[in-house]
Amino acid sequence: MKVVIEGAIVVACPRCARLGKPYVAPPSHRMRPRAPLAPYSARPTRSAPRETLEELEVVEDFSARIRKAREKIGLTQDDLAKRIKEKLSIIQKIESGKITPDMKLCRELEHSLRISLLAPRAEMPVSTTIGPSPGLTLGDVVKVKRKDQSEAP
Repeated sequence: MKVVIEGAIVVACPRCARLGKPYVAPPSHRMRPRAPLAPYSARPTRSAPRETLEELEVVEDFSARIRKAREKIGLTQDDLAKRIKEKLSIIQKIESGKITPDMKLCRELEHSLRISLLAPRAEMPVSTTIGPSPGLTLGDVVKVKRKDQSEAP
């Protein structure tokens, strides 16, 4: 039995229920029943981004691009940090080139400064030739120390 005791709705036995008032549920404000939810997989999803993050990388001159765009807009490093909700020290390190921003931070900077920091990943050419390479190899550099068979006791 649900009762209200000192403002709290509790389930109580008949003996304890006489200490409170009977609970009356408030009237429902909904006029029509709610439609059941579709299964999770059937729900619409956001459209896939143009290029997935695995195919993108940060451009090499990101620090100069960020600094130029920030100065062009007339923001200080502190203002930019507040705008993208990041620490000032992180902005300073990014602009000096000491750290490379991650993909999430790049997206925030791109949106805030209206610049492009991510470019398609450049594929490295893979050599398909079989055989020794004309250059220096690890075997050419390493000196292998072996125990002489004659020194064995």
